[in-house]
Amino acid sequence: MESAMHAVSTPTSLLGLIVFLPLLGFVVNGLTGRKLRNTKVVDFFALGTVGVSFLLSCVLFAKLIGMEEGARSLHQTLWTWFSPGAAMVNGGVTHATVEWAYRFDPLSGAMALLVTGAGFLIHLFSTGYMAEERNDGRYYRFMAYMNLFVFSMLTLVLGSNILMMFMGWEGVGLCSYLLIGFYFDKDFAAVAAKKAFVFNRVGDMGFMVGFFLLFMVAGSLDYGTLMGSFHSLSAVPSITVFGHTAAPAFWFNIIGICLFLGACGKSAQIPLYVWLPDAMAGPTPVSALIHAATMVTSGLYMITRLNFVFVQAPLALEVVLIVGSLTAIFAASMGLAQYDIKKVLAYSTVSQLGYMFMGMGAGAFTAGMFHVFTHAFFKATLFLGSGAVIVACHHEQDMRNMGGLRKLMPITFLSMLVATFAISGVPPFSGFFSKDEILWRVFEQWYQGGTYAGPHLYLICWILGMLGAFMTAFYMMRLMVMTFFGEYRGAGHDPHHHGVASEAHGHNDAHADHGHGDHGDHGHGPKEVAWNMWLPVAILGFLAVVGGFLNLPPSLGGSEHFSKWLEPLLYREPAAGHAGSIEYGLMAFSSLWALAALFLAWRFYGADPAWSTPKAFVARFPKVFAWVHNKYFVDEGIDAAIVRPVVKGSIGLWKFDATVIDGLVNLTAWLLRQFSGAFKRLQSGRVQNYAFLMFLGFLVIALWKYLA
Repeated sequence: MESAMHAVSTPTSLLGLIVFLPLLGFVVNGLTGRKLRNTKVVDFFALGTVGVSFLLSCVLFAKLIGMEEGARSLHQTLWTWFSPGAAMVNGGVTHATVEWAYRFDPLSGAMALLVTGAGFLIHLFSTGYMAEERNDGRYYRFMAYMNLFVFSMLTLVLGSNILMMFMGWEGVGLCSYLLIGFYFDKDFAAVAAKKAFVFNRVGDMGFMVGFFLLFMVAGSLDYGTLMGSFHSLSAVPSITVFGHTAAPAFWFNIIGICLFLGACGKSAQIPLYVWLPDAMAGPTPVSALIHAATMVTSGLYMITRLNFVFVQAPLALEVVLIVGSLTAIFAASMGLAQYDIKKVLAYSTVSQLGYMFMGMGAGAFTAGMFHVFTHAFFKATLFLGSGAVIVACHHEQDMRNMGGLRKLMPITFLSMLVATFAISGVPPFSGFFSKDEILWRVFEQWYQGGTYAGPHLYLICWILGMLGAFMTAFYMMRLMVMTFFGEYRGAGHDPHHHGVASEAHGHNDAHADHGHGDHGDHGHGPKEVAWNMWLPVAILGFLAVVGGFLNLPPSLGGSEHFSKWLEPLLYREPAAGHAGSIEYGLMAFSSLWALAALFLAWRFYGADPAWSTPKAFVARFPKVFAWVHNKYFVDEGIDAAIVRPVVKGSIGLWKFDATVIDGLVNLTAWLLRQFSGAFKRLQSGRVQNYAFLMFLGFLVIALWKYLA
């Protein structure tokens, strides 16, 4: 199949504007924001630049739709970045040139719409959520960082080569550090920011090794050239890199695994996922923008963009499938016992990212990418909705101190409710279509059209995915009930004694305040937030309802528009089998499975206001609850196995340097000082002393000659 990256690309002058407008907002607000007394000007540049970028993206996307399928590609080359000259690649000489250029095709165009569209709504939400920072001089800095993030993310998805992707990759990592640690005067925020930065650097090392090897194998960094090279490289008997000769599959697997390590860092997969839950230390809009809709999907975008590597790397795809499946169920289980509303959503994000990688590992790149988009809709709704709840509850994040908000915040409640149905996989909400497609494509790899001849690994991963889906629906209904149903338990009103110490035995892991400052007046109850906060939540909630119809499968009378839209960019993707009764049966089973989990959570938390069943479980299995509530002590294990030994080793090296190395240097200096002290007495400045020494030397030489 001819790729759009092989087809003739149409030049355009708008692509640079889409990318650099948010950078303009960052520069203007970053340089002048502190001096501006009127923060409306900050809002104008922060929202206006992202909003115009979204409109320009819509214009170019409409232009793509009007083009022929094989020619849907727009580009703009700004300048030649650098030319490394002649290089030995795979036994030959290549002359690679890296251009600072952008490409707007079906994949990058869709991602640009997501980044700028969701980004604008989250910027709008921030104007209300960050209102308290308008008076303390920090507001301009927050908006500048948000604009810089949008610029970096657009560079990542619109860059025409892998080096520009890496520039954006590192840019969003920097912005994540700045935004997570926005309240840098709070210890937990500073620690969380450093943790995110360090864990992302571990993954980035794998990413760099992967694209270095990719260049050594294919001799280019441009996407179109790389795809063409891999068409021919798959047919050669062997490839030589750094003097080592091996079959192409060997190098493809090594490259794929290295690139996936980078994806594990950015997209929070086992074992590099631990930074994302702690990243909730940042303001809630940061959680929505970076950790729900855009940054954490970078790894998925990278794998889809470089799908021509992974489809020829079966071992790498199996690693992606296994890690994604384990992450999906592992993170979902941790969400069952969290009380911080943002922590529940954080572990939910990690779990949902696992499902996306499951789809990629099964070779279903379009299914994985479609879940990227539906997840952005419903998870951004949930994060922004939780932010509205936190503001309404005077920056309280512990769900045990909420409740009864359904009638007080009807718009937020309805938006979060539909998003809950979407993430739970209830038809006809968006999550059903994307998650069900992933699970079906994994199952189909084992089912093999009724022969059951596929590897049992796919069946095991499908079972893990179904268990994770059950947990997802359960903890999301638990979140909704504890937050919106019953009676309000905040401001000292706790009729059923659900307070901080009730079910968690005194462990309160909710971050109080997050730097917003206490309202002080808790006498008035929560109420619906202002329009600039509830409107973005409502819009995203609407998309969470209807978004699934963009890829309606043929089994339900659809044409899979999203999959067909991305199909020209794929090297090869196994066609989805439609097995009649088996497929319909799995659809029905997954729907009933989700509804059963929702009903069970409602029975435990909604129908029983005293929460007697969960309390009885905790009382009977306190160690099980403690393990899940404390996230299986993974952070403590990493701290004990890696962090502390590194710190102790560093202290030991410092002491060795201070005592042994510095001691040897100081000893040498002391000996020289003593030696020179003995000779300095000879330098008296008296001529007669020098004459005497000369005469004494003459006598010594004469005596030596005489005796010899």
